Amino acid sequence: MHWLVDDLAMMELADPETHEPLAFEDGAEGLAVYTPLDAPGLLGIRQSNGDLMRVRTGPCTCGKTGWRYEFIGRSDDMLKVKGVMLYPLAVEKVIQSFVPRVTGQFRIVLSEPPPRVVPPLKLRVERAAELSVTQLRQLEGDIVEEMHRTLKIRPAIDWVEPHSLARSTTKTQLIEKEYLR
Repeated sequence: MHWLVDDLAMMELADPETHEPLAFEDGAEGLAVYTPLDAPGLLGIRQSNGDLMRVRTGPCTCGKTGWRYEFIGRSDDMLKVKGVMLYPLAVEKVIQSFVPRVTGQFRIVLSEPPPRVVPPLKLRVERAAELSVTQLRQLEGDIVEEMHRTLKIRPAIDWVEPHSLARSTTKTQLIEKEYLR
């Protein structure tokens, strides 16, 4: 998305853990921190809504000038697996790349409160109905390798039947908190 409100707010990036400022350059990722410039009573108050974003400062193919941003997650959804910061949306992107061999539905299963996760990260993933045991083993290997290549983790996958995970018309909760049971 293009940032269109330079005259209304100043945008910065901060490290999600330390809140130290980050360089605002192409590909940089961090916590979105903004300061309203035209809001009576709020001038000079830096604030963040917890969104994590990636900025793009290079030319856009659409021809518009200015920088762009991509939403990559929420700071309160951040997990830390063996020192790797991980967001549920990144896991979702990998799982979605394997549709139709999976339904696209999954849950991250946590046995302890986040953000720290004792490896391996546990995933509950809905498989496609027509997969054989051999195909399922191959699919598991493919998903684990892709997660390792893109996210630097090797998850443990628990396969579940198609349509066994709850669906929602609102935001789907991608994290199951077993420690609350």
